[in-house]
Amino acid sequence: MTWRVLDDDPVKTEFFNYDDTTGDSVFKTQWKGTNLVTDFNKEHQTKESGRNPANDMWHVARIPPAIIHKWLVEEGLNVFSKEHGERLMKKLDDPEWQYLRVNTARLGKRSKHF
Repeated sequence: MTWRVLDDDPVKTEFFNYDDTTGDSVFKTQWKGTNLVTDFNKEHQTKESGRNPANDMWHVARIPPAIIHKWLVEEGLNVFSKEHGERLMKKLDDPEWQYLRVNTARLGKRSKHF
């Protein structure tokens, strides 16, 4: 299968392939730039990480632009919208996305971050 580049930008590369035998068109997206952020998160991830001195705010996650874009396009999740705050907190509590977290305390519904 030979992939053709449709679009290449700093966030993602989109590829296209056409299968002559089946007549199927296949598209795939390769996201970029997540390793630097996620490696930093993993390195600094603790339960107490992200607290400010007054303990009234917590920095809980660093989300790479590629993931922000992926969630918006594929799931309609806008990380900058107050209306999506609860969905975002649930997503960040999910073990699948733990590498985005700086602080490992559970977010859940107990606090209003937005």
